[in-house]
Amino acid sequence: MERGRIVYNPAARNALPRERLLAAAKAAAPAWQIDLVTTESAGHATRLAREAVDAGVSVVLACGGDGTVNEVVNGLAGSECALGVLRGGMGDVFAKEIGIPKQPEKALPLLLAAERRRFDLGKAGERYFLLMAGVGFDAEVVRRVPDKAKRRLGSSSYALWAAKLLAGYRSRRVQLSVDGETREADLFWALLGNTRSYGGVIDITFEALVDDGLLDAYLFEGRGVMWEAATAAKLALRRQGGGRGVTFRRVRELSIETAGLPVQADGEFLGETPMRFSVAAQALDVLLPKGGGLELFGVVGHRS
Repeated sequence: MERGRIVYNPAARNALPRERLLAAAKAAAPAWQIDLVTTESAGHATRLAREAVDAGVSVVLACGGDGTVNEVVNGLAGSECALGVLRGGMGDVFAKEIGIPKQPEKALPLLLAAERRRFDLGKAGERYFLLMAGVGFDAEVVRRVPDKAKRRLGSSSYALWAAKLLAGYRSRRVQLSVDGETREADLFWALLGNTRSYGGVIDITFEALVDDGLLDAYLFEGRGVMWEAATAAKLALRRQGGGRGVTFRRVRELSIETAGLPVQADGEFLGETPMRFSVAAQALDVLLPKGGGLELFGVVGHRS
């Protein structure tokens, strides 16, 4: 009998009832032994995932927001225990990207019959991320949005605070290194994508692959309302590449040496620069439902 564990965050904005999850697991997996453990504080999901690895559990199912998924990823990275994701949070960005249904009664049978695929992970300092990391403007938004607004407004709170902060946010002159090449930049925002969906709304790193050993990195360098508006329009049309003040690179390592810029990873505020961003290749097994997420895979080593 295979063993699975649900790491459940009851404080997530759209948390599912515990009893519903247990009933769905029992109905979906008679050949599985699945238990449910509850997070109690920030960072607890990472500890619970590590305990699952040590106990020989083969699958950990993260049920909470993207922050819960990120914590579980940090507990599983480098192990043979696979990650599954259940929708039970505010954004559920990755779950949406790979086609996980909202209802656990539908999601669990798909996940427990799913294919395991090995994913690269990004690293921001020593912190792993599954989706992407941002430096500058979006990280400042993540830092500033109050918890009360997130609970009341959900994902819309980020858009509202972005609009609020945009007029007063300024680019910073920074020193950075991209795969060993040093340069300066008037940095408004840096985005490093391992996957494609940004906030579940738009695919900015729309060609990113999770098996190429690289991060898709955009550097946005510009100032003024007109530049911001033009860049936003190009992002909406997937035409940002080559735009004024926009640089795209596929990178193995990017370091921002200048101190004091905010950093987010998988939508969670992480701290400030200086920070090194890198790739942990083939670091995690992820459960993908049939047909889900296949566009995230290419041929390893095909791109450079």
